[in-house]
Amino acid sequence: MRETLYTIGEVSKLANISIKALRYYDKINLFKPSYVDPGTNYRYYKDSQLYRLDLIKSLKYIGTPLEEMKKAQELKTEELFTFLTEQEKIVREKVDYLLEIEQNIANVKKRMQRQKDYPVLGEVSVLEEEEMRIIQVEADGISQKEFLNAFYSKLKHTIESIDGFLNNGEGAIFSYQPYVQAEEIRYMKLFMPVLTAKQELSLPQNVEISSIPGGKYVCIAFIYSPESYFKSLKKLISHIEAHHFTVISDIYEVFSPSHYSPNQSEEYIVEMKIQVID
Repeated sequence: MRETLYTIGEVSKLANISIKALRYYDKINLFKPSYVDPGTNYRYYKDSQLYRLDLIKSLKYIGTPLEEMKKAQELKTEELFTFLTEQEKIVREKVDYLLEIEQNIANVKKRMQRQKDYPVLGEVSVLEEEEMRIIQVEADGISQKEFLNAFYSKLKHTIESIDGFLNNGEGAIFSYQPYVQAEEIRYMKLFMPVLTAKQELSLPQNVEISSIPGGKYVCIAFIYSPESYFKSLKKLISHIEAHHFTVISDIYEVFSPSHYSPNQSEEYIVEMKIQVID
């Protein structure tokens, strides 16, 4: 059979692959020209070697690293079968990972939608809430005025390793009682919601998995200020007392930024809720 030589431009068109890619493959010894003219430095490829690009393009399509492609070129059919089985497993793991990310995004959007649909800011509502998984740490009795975002560093590191998403809100738990002034409030726990449904989680020391139970909650959400904070808490407690609800939980407090713009003043939305029964 007569051997035909093609220029790099012709191979680019025949194999539907860029000239830049062909030059790079030559540089890294993945797919080299059959002949290089010493005078012009033009690359020429034999017709009989073009089929090798089929494997390279196929492996590139499934995301195989270049170094692994080099190894695959040297494999016999049985060995290549095993190699592709391993690649299949890697792709499956990537798909599972992306599906998990997709679910986490859906969960974040669901919580953001709930915030958007909140009845009226500054007013008390009675809502049926779903169970929420959380990770938590002891708060050592810090007051609301002593609170710093930095206290959540350990929880954020954990959430980042579990979920990847940090747009979950930050929370605190303190006891239900007839407070007279904000200075009396002491946080018992700090927490962050967990998006993933994984049952086995690797948690650092002093961080524990827990949940906020599903059920009936008396809730209030408001734009944070020192004045609105305690005013809203008193409004929440007064509503519970006026309707003779039986309180069966501590007070759960979740706060999240209303925006992330560096060009606007910081603004936080705080939600307080207490589980009750009639």
